[in-house]
Amino acid sequence: MMKNLAAVLGALVLSTPAFAAWAPTNYRCTFDALGSDQAYGRQKWAKRWQQGNPYSSTQWGGLDMRFWHSSYSLEANEAAAAATPVWLYPIYVDPNNMYAPWQGPGAYGSPTGTYTGAQIQYDVPGTYKPAAIQMDGLCEPGCYSPDQEILLASGPMGIRDALESGQMDLVTLTPDATFTALTFMDNQVENYTLDRDAADQELVTFHTESGGSLRVTTQHPLVVPEGNLKRAYELGVGDRLVTQDGKFDTIVSLEKSVEHTRVYNVRPVSTDLTSNIVVAQGFLSGSQRFQSEYVDEINRLIIRDNVPDSVVPFNP
Repeated sequence: MMKNLAAVLGALVLSTPAFAAWAPTNYRCTFDALGSDQAYGRQKWAKRWQQGNPYSSTQWGGLDMRFWHSSYSLEANEAAAAATPVWLYPIYVDPNNMYAPWQGPGAYGSPTGTYTGAQIQYDVPGTYKPAAIQMDGLCEPGCYSPDQEILLASGPMGIRDALESGQMDLVTLTPDATFTALTFMDNQVENYTLDRDAADQELVTFHTESGGSLRVTTQHPLVVPEGNLKRAYELGVGDRLVTQDGKFDTIVSLEKSVEHTRVYNVRPVSTDLTSNIVVAQGFLSGSQRFQSEYVDEINRLIIRDNVPDSVVPFNP
């Protein structure tokens, strides 16, 4: 399990005074979406030029933290060292333009939009990024394969079809839902996310005792009976998922595969943790927020039986 992953969308600010003046509140990784290979290249590029220091910055002892801030290195290194590596990549803002997002190398529509990870790492000069542009946080690629159904107010629909037809009526848990009172509400979609291009994706398909199945990327967060979330790669035969009616459904088999496809995700407009639990293929699953600004909340108990917040374990 990755712990203490740096927040992407506003839970953290960078640690030095130069970076601490502004905290992002609703940055969308979809503005700068990368596939896994490009994410690898972006991270390596940023670390390369942090040390290369092309603008001769003296503020950080010969490093240029505007490319890659070292406060993110532990989280990124833990993610890269996981059983299934995840390449968290830096995103940037322009402090001279009201902290507007700035697309880094590999971003769609940019001069380097078609570059591979290796080309980003080795062929993009440090001066590609203007000196003032600074790192804002981390994004993570990845989630559902396109045929997986999410629950809408009108009923289940494949997530790709929901995106392409503009469906906005997402069903999520209510903020006060517990296992003894699993209640749902009609929510609204804030946005869908998807990989910019088809790429080789590591997927896992779970088959459960009830006859259900769910196919997601290995990094996708799923609700487990303890009331928190685990990433798909942490689950195996004998572990249990949670169905939308609150039953615990044992995994009886699973298959891992690599498929050349795009993967999708969705996030609601609500921002509390519990109402960011959606229903996919009949199972409770974390929304896209748990792979961005809530990524460091995965170990926290999200669904419980009327336990006061003051006694809920929290892994900071």
